[in-house]
Amino acid sequence: MTIDVQKLGQNIKKLRGEKKLSQDDLARQGNLKFSNLAKLEGGFNVNPTISTLIAVAQVLTNGSIDKLLK
Repeated sequence: MTIDVQKLGQNIKKLRGEKKLSQDDLARQGNLKFSNLAKLEGGFNVNPTISTLIAVAQVLTNGSIDKLLK
């Protein structure tokens, strides 16, 4: 499966906005490096790890990676 990293980044930004979280908030809650999250949300991380996607999904979608990728 190929991930559209631009769409993924847009979805993360949208979902983060709906939860009224800053990038820093999301990074802290997901136990992620801020710089990695910023690259992911900006569409610059072309090979995100499954653990990163899981961490983001747990904070934004109660664990649904599908919601991040749609």
